[in-house]
Amino acid sequence: MSRILVTGATGLLGTALVPVLAAQGHTVIRHGYKAQADINMDLCDRNATENLLFEAYPDCIVHLAALTNVDTCELDPNLAYQINFVGFNNLCQSLRKHRINCHLLHISTDQLYDGLGPHKEDAITIRNTYAFSKFASELAASSVPSVIVRTNFFGPSHCSGRSSFSDWLYRGLKRGEPLSVFEDVLFSPLSIVTLCNMLAKLVIRRPTGVFNLGSNNGMSKADFAFAFAAALGLPTHTLHRTRCVDMTSLSARRPSDMRMDCQLFEETMGVALPNLADEITLIRSHYLEKT
Repeated sequence: MSRILVTGATGLLGTALVPVLAAQGHTVIRHGYKAQADINMDLCDRNATENLLFEAYPDCIVHLAALTNVDTCELDPNLAYQINFVGFNNLCQSLRKHRINCHLLHISTDQLYDGLGPHKEDAITIRNTYAFSKFASELAASSVPSVIVRTNFFGPSHCSGRSSFSDWLYRGLKRGEPLSVFEDVLFSPLSIVTLCNMLAKLVIRRPTGVFNLGSNNGMSKADFAFAFAAALGLPTHTLHRTRCVDMTSLSARRPSDMRMDCQLFEETMGVALPNLADEITLIRSHYLEKT
């Protein structure tokens, strides 16, 4: 089994992934910035980052630490640059400087795609600051032995103060709140359950390169919302289809089609990724447990 350092382990994905890795027998060292973790420090501090590696001494790093709020990144590009690139680049530079034999699993984003999908890994189109900062971090990751995963996910959060897209839908539908859902934004996310299982496989197999990791047969966010509501038996009279291009309150431009072609991942890992409709059904029980 591996000794795994998970950066950003106290976030939305980290709180789901760490128990999966631990259950498989790995030794997991949780890094956090403010929330309680095994090691708390700022990756933007280069000396502290070097000390982190010496203290954790991992043979695998899963890098989850990131600023993922698209509008915040657009309003404060320097903050996006510092968190999404500088801190991670410090990590990569430290690995190279001290010749630490460590495999890196870096989580990137489907926001790197636009135009008619599904998109293969080389079809990059950058529409906002968040996407730019994440692509810069991919360049840093490519300087060390690494696998870069472009993904998106949904499912119940176990992280205090953080909610997923499906959490937002579930909470609003249960309360009968009016919800506007985009019919002109397409995506192909995985459930957080499936994503964690696939990431655990990557930790063991350790391929290198860039991979799309999502569901097959993606759909619009509006269609997702109605399918999610139907799966949970929730009323949809407060759901309203709208267009992202008409929203003047958004600071960042959103890609219109982020659907991913995941054939390379499937062939490399010898797996068949599920359809998005099946993933919605899979996650259904996790929300019904809350009622």
